[in-house]
Amino acid sequence: MAVLAVPGTELFYEERGAGPPVLWLQGLGADHTAWSAQLIAFSRGYHCLAPDNRGSGKTAPHGPLSLRLLAEDVAALLRARAGGEAAHVVGLSLGAAIAVELALLAPAMVRSLVLVSAGAYVEPRMRELFLAWRAIYPQVPAAVFQQQANTWLFSWRFFERPRAVEGVVRYAERTAVPAAWFTAQVDAVLEHDHRQRLAEVMAPALVLTGQEDQMIPPRLGCELAAALPNASYVEIAEAGHSVNLEQQRRFNDAVRAFFEQH
Repeated sequence: MAVLAVPGTELFYEERGAGPPVLWLQGLGADHTAWSAQLIAFSRGYHCLAPDNRGSGKTAPHGPLSLRLLAEDVAALLRARAGGEAAHVVGLSLGAAIAVELALLAPAMVRSLVLVSAGAYVEPRMRELFLAWRAIYPQVPAAVFQQQANTWLFSWRFFERPRAVEGVVRYAERTAVPAAWFTAQVDAVLEHDHRQRLAEVMAPALVLTGQEDQMIPPRLGCELAAALPNASYVEIAEAGHSVNLEQQRRFNDAVRAFFEQH
């Protein structure tokens, strides 16, 4: 991994491949390695940049987090490593909120947006879940927390593959962060509400949703796509919230086709 000094912390990131730049932004509690399958596939033809957002992986938050601060970090990464070229920006869940914030903060840096498992805001039902996670995370082992989180992140089909389930739990154990880091990310999630500003986002966008996503269901993805001036919407069958893991080939094909159009 490489590291970039940004105001208040050091931003750790993975860099692979050559070609048009692609910025990969992960969701709540996940580090850059949750994009591993995509980094392998897309580094053949693209310059991939995948940071550990503050509060995940090796990047310490060093204080309260906000979507604006997280977007400023990745804007600094693009300035440092993208050679002045606008990037395709792929964000999943929290990463999608950061991606939209980046498009509002620095539109010239964004060639296109792929907003995965995303909505325009945190609806009240999900606010209750995130508040519960904020309370639970410091109290239980990482494996136990991940076991219950998995029921929100994947469709029922995923649980028919015990080795895959075990792999995700082991990943959570390896990448667990201090409780204060996780709760700082939750606080950033809870402020997410872009509904009043989506009309300002002019970059072409693909809103991509797992058909069986329980966390941010398709109706919220449809609403997000409808509110963006230049967006298309795609549902991937037989997938939940972690659609890039559960349906890797379909996910990669949809993203690659979108990149080739833009």
